[in-house]
Amino acid sequence: MRINLLGPLQAYGDDHRVDLAPAAQKVRQTLALLVLNAGRVVRFEQLMDELWDDDPPASAHTALQTYVYQLRKRFSLGNPRSGGAVRAAGPLLGTVDGGYQLSLPADHVDVFRCEPLLARARAEFRDEDFARARDTAAAALQLWRDDALVDVRKGPALQAEAVRLKELRTSAHHLRIEADLHLGRHHEVLGELSSMAGREPTNEWAQRNLMTALYRMDRRVEALQVYQRARERIATELGLDPSPELQALHTAVLTSDEELLRPAGRLTAVTAATRAPCHLPAPRERLTGRAGQLARITAALAGRAREDRPLVIVGGAPGTGKSELCLHAAHQVSGHYPDGRLYARLRDGAGRRVRPAEILRSFLRGLGATEEQLRLGTTDLSLLFRSWTADLRVLVVLDDVCDVRDLTPLLPSGGGCGVVIGSRRRLFVSSSAVHVELAGLSFDDCLHLLASSVPNHRTTMDPEGLRRLAGLCRGLPGALFAVASQLRRRPHWTARQATAWVLASGGGDSDPLGVRAGFDRTLATLPAESRSLAYALLSPGVPDRLTPALAAVALGISDQRAEDLLEELSESYLLRARHLCVNGRFSYEWEPGVRPFAARRSNAPVMCSA
Repeated sequence: MRINLLGPLQAYGDDHRVDLAPAAQKVRQTLALLVLNAGRVVRFEQLMDELWDDDPPASAHTALQTYVYQLRKRFSLGNPRSGGAVRAAGPLLGTVDGGYQLSLPADHVDVFRCEPLLARARAEFRDEDFARARDTAAAALQLWRDDALVDVRKGPALQAEAVRLKELRTSAHHLRIEADLHLGRHHEVLGELSSMAGREPTNEWAQRNLMTALYRMDRRVEALQVYQRARERIATELGLDPSPELQALHTAVLTSDEELLRPAGRLTAVTAATRAPCHLPAPRERLTGRAGQLARITAALAGRAREDRPLVIVGGAPGTGKSELCLHAAHQVSGHYPDGRLYARLRDGAGRRVRPAEILRSFLRGLGATEEQLRLGTTDLSLLFRSWTADLRVLVVLDDVCDVRDLTPLLPSGGGCGVVIGSRRRLFVSSSAVHVELAGLSFDDCLHLLASSVPNHRTTMDPEGLRRLAGLCRGLPGALFAVASQLRRRPHWTARQATAWVLASGGGDSDPLGVRAGFDRTLATLPAESRSLAYALLSPGVPDRLTPALAAVALGISDQRAEDLLEELSESYLLRARHLCVNGRFSYEWEPGVRPFAARRSNAPVMCSA
């Protein structure tokens, strides 16, 4: 059994001339997910999420069993657990507790042949064996026939894998061109670079190498024209200056720097960029109503006013889109941080604290640390991270931050580095930090986001119904996208059904909008006593507008303890302070969306921070 995923799906059994790839899309999805996880257990829940995107029908489990049966029959796979026909040797698709496991040799899958080739090419490049690095990277690229999984329907897991494989292909392509330039083959790659630079006018890697190739061919004026075009497009489309690296190359071309004519010499910046880690997830949705905040963040991270290590803190109530804004900004300025883009969430899905040592090991592994170095303790790992980043330009994105103390070991030390923090609490990290606080979207932005997400849905033919739907989402992008996702899955719905669905999400134990989970994760970061008191304040009998005196009576605690609790909830973006009362204390209101979406406590256990 041999499977090719780097292009249209191909699946071969004993006869390598006959493509046995199944025609049914869900069977193809099942096969692709099992192959990409060969040797590991794929749990039933993972397959359900992939095939039905969190909305499986009642018959989903039976359907999944049917798909697996079809694969076993088509490729003569045995089932060791159920007693099916098991061959003495060869691939097996076994049923294990909670899922399925495909046993398949790595060299029978093109993806698993490509990755070692690229790793070898990178090592050869670092050792300055550019001829071998070029040939190895070219061999990896020959395995690609088109975009990975191009004809397979993709749920969340396969979509993420397709993005990762696209980055893998791009990396191999860049490495092969870099090696060609080191070997003095600028004539051979000129057409390739010209085409790439034309397709991606803000891709600084392509512009930089095109300039280098033109300069080495004694076409200095054309190289300068490439820079001018790139500078104008970057300013127009991104509102940014070219990266320091591209500006330095422009200066070198202007001054006819002879170093540019030495293709065999070590190009430190190029070498670093080739192996630079990029841990940033792809943004899930386009931004709406955040242009001003996005411009402010990107200006701080890459603008003309940047003098030292920029640090941006993005805060706001749950569901306001902090994480998405951080990711969009990080991707826009990634060209200014050629040595790496690192990403980590400091809390897991249940609100539990992720240990700094675990995050540091992920960062340092991406930067090339050895296994021996990764066995160090937290303090030494942090010192190593600071030492390595002292002379690098690395962007670090830290999401779900709740405590300044968690940040200290994770901050890079270099003045050329940048930091973006998505925070669930108001933090003071540095007097020079740029603070961006998100409120809910305006009603017009909500209406535009919802209408543009489902432009051809029948609900858009009902303006009043659409307006009511937008209003029920309380300005929260997460809720709006959840509604849009539901409408895309159910094109027969009218605004009436969609409205009833949203209203139902405010009660019961389900969380179809995914908003209550965000509130629970924020509350999970509070001490246990404060968390219980906060849930009590969300009870139906407690007024929406709170004062320390009202909260004290409702909870049976002292006025001072009540005031401390309200301030703590305000710091966590769950309450907002209003005008002073007659006794000199503030009154407080729940952030929009908290009361309707979080008033009923989830039955799921909320984990305390560890």
